[in-house]
Amino acid sequence: METLRRPVAPRDCDILGHMNVAAYIEAVSDAMFGIQTAAGLDRGALAATQRSFVAAHIAADYRAEMLAGEVFTINSHVLHVGTKSARFGHRMTRLSDGATVFQAENVSVFFDLMTRRAVAIPDDLRHALNRLREAQPDET
Repeated sequence: METLRRPVAPRDCDILGHMNVAAYIEAVSDAMFGIQTAAGLDRGALAATQRSFVAAHIAADYRAEMLAGEVFTINSHVLHVGTKSARFGHRMTRLSDGATVFQAENVSVFFDLMTRRAVAIPDDLRHALNRLREAQPDET
C-alpha cells in the first residue's frame, strides 16, 4: 500500500547533489505512520493510548540516486507480527520512470510512550496488522 508520496526537497540533498542517507530514513519513518494509520493506530489512537511503534532496526538497500524535485512514493508492507514487535518492508519508487530507487526492512517495537518500554501489541492491532499482511502481494 502507498504510505508516502512527496518530492525530494533541496534540503534533503547532500553536497554530492543527491538525496542524503538521513532523508531516506526520514521517509521510511514517515511511511511508518502511514502503515500504522492503516492499521488503526492513527494520531488520535496514539494520543489516547500513548503507544506507538518505534524503530529498533533498519536494513537498507540504495539502488539509484534521487535528485531535488523528483517525486517518489513509498509502498509499505507488513512482513511479520510478533509479540512486541513487527517487521515492515518499504519500497521507494521514482514516480517519473517507476524505478525502484530504495528498499528497506525495519523492525519496530510497540512502545509505551510514558514508561519508555516495549509492550505487547494489543490483539486488535495485531489482527489489523495481520489483515494488512494477508491482503498484500507476497513481496518485500
